[in-house]
Amino acid sequence: MVKLQFSTHIIAPKERVWDILWNPETYPAWTKVFSEGSQMKADWQEGGKVLFVDQSNDGMSSEIATLITHHRVSFRHLGFYKNGVEDREIAQKEGWADALETYTLTEKDGGILLVAEMETKNIHADYFEKTFPHALKLVKELAEKQLITPFLWFDDQMEAALQQYTTAFANSAILQVNRQGDKAFTASFSLGGQKFSAINGGPSFQFTPAISLFVQCETEAEVDHLWANLSEGGKTLMSLQAWPWSEKYGWLEDRFGVSWQISLGKLSDVGQKITLSLLFADALNGQAEAAMQRYLSVFNSNTVDGILYYGPGQPNTEGFVQHAQFALAGQKMMIMDGGTGHNYTFTEAFSLVISTDTQAETDYYWDELTRDGGAESQCAWLKDPFGVSWQVVPKALLQYLSDPDASKVGNVMLAMLKMRKIDISVLQNAYETAE
Repeated sequence: MVKLQFSTHIIAPKERVWDILWNPETYPAWTKVFSEGSQMKADWQEGGKVLFVDQSNDGMSSEIATLITHHRVSFRHLGFYKNGVEDREIAQKEGWADALETYTLTEKDGGILLVAEMETKNIHADYFEKTFPHALKLVKELAEKQLITPFLWFDDQMEAALQQYTTAFANSAILQVNRQGDKAFTASFSLGGQKFSAINGGPSFQFTPAISLFVQCETEAEVDHLWANLSEGGKTLMSLQAWPWSEKYGWLEDRFGVSWQISLGKLSDVGQKITLSLLFADALNGQAEAAMQRYLSVFNSNTVDGILYYGPGQPNTEGFVQHAQFALAGQKMMIMDGGTGHNYTFTEAFSLVISTDTQAETDYYWDELTRDGGAESQCAWLKDPFGVSWQVVPKALLQYLSDPDASKVGNVMLAMLKMRKIDISVLQNAYETAE
């Protein structure tokens, strides 16, 4: 027997990586490297039975030797499984009975280090040395596919903000900073494994509490740490104390204007460390549910975790949304009706970037988000009918703008500045004809 080890670093929350590995819908997508149409049937508890089978329902029988959800699972392989019958004798005779296969997820550098270890017979080592890296590459691609990315517009304070945020949150990192001369212009960063983007865009737009970031903490110490760090130089919107929905919760605006809701509770209740929260106040009060249903239809999703409505005698109109949670393309979001008298409006300071692969996909999101009252803006920006800002950005645009050839980048930039919705073919022509 020989012990093999493979690893990959993934910019995604550990919960998402774990789900990609073991969810019945995504498991076949990365294990097809070993067997097309493979499935795993598991009793998810230590000592529980596991079957790794192919399209014919034949394969291997195993058991879960160790299970720490979202951190480590170890499978002990016991024997073959064929025609509904388990056979352990061959494994004993061939000397691979009780071989272990272990997957460990560790938070590192703003993401997750996934390590796979396996014991196998020497004659199979070359096969796994060739196939396992490809399988983990697929896991990485699936987990890092974040369709919607929050985008923050700062007034020449981006680097200071990112330094503060990545210091405040565990397992966070500044991933990339793009500069114009000596000045930082755009950046990407991760907080708790979730990806964000930012720009030093000037004073044109200001943050408001209409869009905030809800942070779920599982310890009071973490709540206190984040509150102390993010509130420095900022202001309190709701005091940090016990509330009906949390033993400890507060809402603040940091010194850069970004709003945060810090809450003590179980991460499993939300399923995401940091969740975008939309507040429909003043003229938009009462439109939260309509907005949620619109977004669900655009992203072809029916994942609504729950809706809590205002009741009689509560501080908003009965039947309006007090709080709702839903998911778009696998990403959790929250939405609320916020009453009147706040002067909280949606602005371009906080937008949502949709990353597209094709022109058809670009056209679809652009058309769906602008129809029935939305508004087109410049350079991939738009506003939906509720005033929320989006950017529909083809991946090709980012690829062209990252080219080391300054003349190509300049030509693409000039072409983009003339557009509202991005036309990939025009960008390609500008890229290819640059002198």
